[in-house]
This record gives sequence, structure tokens and C-alpha cells, in this order.
Amino acid sequence: MTFVLLPDSDTAREAARRVCASPGIRVIAHASGRPWLVGRWPSDRVRVAAAGQARLAVAGFCPATGRELTVAAGRLRSLADLDAVAREFGGSTHLLASVGSRVRAQGTASGVRAVFHAVLAGVTVAADRPDTLARLIGAEVDDEVLALRLLTPYVPHPLMDRPVWRGVHQVPAGRCLVLNRDGVARTATWWSPPEPVVPLREGAPAVREALTAAVRTRVRAGAEVVSAELSGGPGSSSVIHLAAGAGPRLVTVRTPRPDAAGDDAEWASRTTARLPDAEHLLLEYEQAPTMFAGLDGDTGPALASEPPYSVRAGARLVDVAERVAARGARLHLSGHGGDEVFHAPAVSLHTLLRCRPWTGARLLRERRALGRWPLAATVRGLADSRTPAAWLGSAAGQLRDPEPAAFAPRLGWTPPLRMPAWAAPDAAAAVRDLLRQAAYEELRPLAHGRAAHATVEAVHRAGATVRYAAGLMAAHGVDFAAPCLDDRVIEAALAVHLHERAQPRRHQPLLAEAMRGLVPDDLLRRSAEDDHGEDVFDGLHRNRTALLGLFDDSLLARRGLVDAAALRAVLSADRLYTLPLQALEATLACEVWLRALPARNRQRALAEGAL
Repeated sequence: MTFVLLPDSDTAREAARRVCASPGIRVIAHASGRPWLVGRWPSDRVRVAAAGQARLAVAGFCPATGRELTVAAGRLRSLADLDAVAREFGGSTHLLASVGSRVRAQGTASGVRAVFHAVLAGVTVAADRPDTLARLIGAEVDDEVLALRLLTPYVPHPLMDRPVWRGVHQVPAGRCLVLNRDGVARTATWWSPPEPVVPLREGAPAVREALTAAVRTRVRAGAEVVSAELSGGPGSSSVIHLAAGAGPRLVTVRTPRPDAAGDDAEWASRTTARLPDAEHLLLEYEQAPTMFAGLDGDTGPALASEPPYSVRAGARLVDVAERVAARGARLHLSGHGGDEVFHAPAVSLHTLLRCRPWTGARLLRERRALGRWPLAATVRGLADSRTPAAWLGSAAGQLRDPEPAAFAPRLGWTPPLRMPAWAAPDAAAAVRDLLRQAAYEELRPLAHGRAAHATVEAVHRAGATVRYAAGLMAAHGVDFAAPCLDDRVIEAALAVHLHERAQPRRHQPLLAEAMRGLVPDDLLRRSAEDDHGEDVFDGLHRNRTALLGLFDDSLLARRGLVDAAALRAVLSADRLYTLPLQALEATLACEVWLRALPARNRQRALAEGAL
């Protein structure tokens, strides 16, 4: 699916001509008759309601009926009225409106659905994909932002929202884009994380209701067969049990991992034993692609609109999509996002010690014992009181520093940020400048306090990963859904007291309490999940020759961003388990995305024209 939104103005005539130039595209008009929503999508993916001068569209999954959409459109007197519609409707959708010659577009709080914008023929237009706009305006890849994507362990707020295409901009998750009649655009906040003021005993029922609705409304939306990821974790187990018995036939899918010390398989088998009416597809390890497979071909990020943040499992996702599609499934459910939404990060202790000192001290003792945190590093981290801007400015000067000690606690606004050893000096300098620029501009945290900020930032990273996975599966006719990242689920979870979510000895205690009675108690009592390290290193070993081949003539090296010889030396190391995996994966994602870019643009240009 791809769409473009146009302002309701004669000044947008040339932009509309360019957008509508491709044959076979769909065009939905403003009340004025000018083009408003233009693009390509399956007939059931975009629904539009009209009432008087108002137009309302949902693109994605929205449980509202056609009548409910029409009633909502009839209530729109101004774009501000869309706030109430956003609160009323669940699901995971782009919400689009045209009212009084003005346009508003918004995605989801997690960023699973995102909005991008650019200036075309003198007016601002919006789209659901950055590469759609890049093709329309003839944008080139921004090498400085591409260098930023090499940063590990991740690109922090607010730079994560910066597309790699020059002249293309992303609307931050939780904000909407407003297109005025004169073609000028602005953004406004429509969603903010709630304050954590609800006791767990009151918040758990709200989470239960929100997650149950998120799963079952999807399952009952008309699919005859639904598939679901079976990882053995509490998020996956909860989604599967909620989907079971909701109507359609359920197919669970599990790919075993070569981890002799892990117990995911045992927990997964407990789930399958409780669901005898479902079909359980248990693949042998040798039957499925390994981690990092297919990166030297057209699998994986070739379908991504930008370099993905997680690329190692792309071929495996495609394999699952093909298998479940062959069984008739058109919807694949995942527990992805559960860790980010229901598990409070370690930095929560920095916040708790300031708002609940006694409770924070007790939880700190438990966390230190479990994580083997050194006392001096713990004290320094907890005492740090720098603002987000000061923290980011300091981090910019440490990009080439040695990695921190393995057991050092991460209690800052971000983890320590590093450029990989193979990054070229100019790339590191560009990233340093971008971080400093972000620090010296008006840098506001995503929420009040480090704990809430880190949680929302993690949710946004999960949303970006789901966008990539959804693109891969959509190419095979399968919708990839992560109900844990629906807006209502996130709101219900983050409203619960922080100290009741941040229990070091309990894994996702809020989800366990919310699902009590719906999911067997033993599955909810699981204390931790496998880290899948052996799976990752086995994939590296099996695909090392192909990965080395990517850097024989590296496009990143041609752009002056990496030292290909240094990178090949790292990949050739005898001891794979010493490799910096996060840095390696980010670099691989950028390299294979660049390699797929010319061919992808040629194919789409032939098939779709401008869109």
C-alpha cells in the first residue's frame, strides 16, 4: 500500500498532476472535487466516509464499521475534532481527514504507521512511505543521515525520525501533520504518554480489555485462517491464546533455534499442548533460513523504504509469510512490542529513586544483584542529573571511546553511543555534528523522566521494526500485526505505576496480571526469555562468505562512510562470538539496502510510474 495526500488548493494543481500521472492509481477527492488521497492499495485497506464538506479515511486496520466511520465524519467541524475520533477508534491505522479545505494526517503512537512529507511543486504533500516522496521530488540519499544509521546501539531521539532522503521529513510518532490551503504545513501533538498514576490492580483490567480487543477484532475481521508467531515468550503466548477460539482457524508457527541452554522450546510446547484445535507448524532448524541469510540477494531490506533497524531475520520472515500464505492465512499475529510496552527498563531506577526513594532502593538492590552492577558505576549513573541536551552533547564527544564495561548499568537518557571501528573518520565527524546540532536545538524528552522517555523511545524502535516486517510479509499477501503496539494497549500499560512494572525478578508482571485466567498461569510465571545468541552466531558462520562478498566492492565505502578492509577483517575473525553484533547489523542493513536501491527503483518506476 502506498498513498499521497494533497492539499485542497489550486496552488497544488501541478503537484496533483505529477502525483496522478501514473495509470491505474486510485483517486479520492476533497469535497471541492480536487484530488485528496491518491495511490495504490488493496480495496479493503483504505476506507473513506463523507459527510457534507468533511472526508474521513482510515488506511490500515480499523475495527470501526462503515456506519461508524460515516457518523464520525459527520461530527467533523474542524480538524481538531479528529482528536476524539482517534481516541474512539482502535486498531493500527493512518487516520486522514479533509475538513474546510484543510488536511490532517496522523499515524500511530508507536510509529508502526508513520507519516512523511516533502515539498512538491511548491506545496507540501504527505505520504505513508518516504521513498514514495523521494521518487516524486527526485531526492538523493543523504550520506550524513546514512552515516547516522551506523550508530550503535541505535539512533536516539530526535534523530531517529530523520529519513535518509534529502528533502523528505518524518512526522514524529504522536504528532500529526496539518496541510493548510496555501500548501504550508505544520505539525501538532495529538498523543502523549499518560502519567503512571494507576495502581496495577486497576490498570491490569484496562490492559486486558485493550489487548483482548486488539487481537480479537483483527481475528474476527473476516479472515478464514489466522497465523501467529509462537516464540514461547509471554507476549506471543498471550496473543495466541487470545486469538484461539475467536473464530477463524489458527496456525501457529515456530522455528527451533540451536540453543541447547535455552528453554523457549519447552515453553512453546506448553502452549501447543493447551491448543489442540490449532494447527502447529514446527519447522526443523535446517528447513528454515538462518539468521543473516539472503542478504546478498533481493530478500530482506530490498522491500524496505529505508535501511531497516533490524535485518538479521528478513529471510526468515519471508519464509514464514510464504508458508502461512500457502495455508490460507492472510493475517499473521506477533507478540512483538510486548517487551517494550510491558517491561520497564533498568533506567527506571533513576526515576524511582527520585519519586519513590524507599521502593527504588529495594528494587535497586535486586537489580544490582541480578545484573552484577559495579557499585561505583551504579552510584555515578544514579547521581547523573544532566538534561537530555547535555547528555546528547556529551555523547557526541564519546563516539570513538572504548565500549563500557559489560556489567556497567545503563542509567542515562541513552545507552553509550558508539560508531563502529570500521566507520570512516568523515562518517564519525558527520554523526558527531548531527548529535551536537540536536543537542543545541530545542531538545525535549519524549516523556517526563528518563524511565518514561526510554520506554516511549523503545516503543518507537519497535514500531519501526514492525514497519519493516509488515512490508516483507505484505509482498506475499499477508498482513503482519503486532497488537501489543496498538495505541490503546500502550496507553493502558504506561498508565500503571512504574514501580509495579519494574519488578527485577518478574518478567512483564503487568502483562501476567492482565492475562490471568485467559492464559495458563505457568506461562505467565516465566521469569525470562532466551537471548538467541547461538542462533545469531550460527547464522553468521553459515553466511560469512556471502557477507564478506558484500564488501568486495562496498557502496558504503564508495560513499566514504566505511573502511571496507577493516570491516572484512572483523568479519573474518576466528572467534565469531567476539563480533560487535549491533554495529555489524546496522552496517549490513545500510549496505544491502543501497545495493537493492537502483534495481528497486527501476522495477517500481516501470510498474507504477510516479507511485
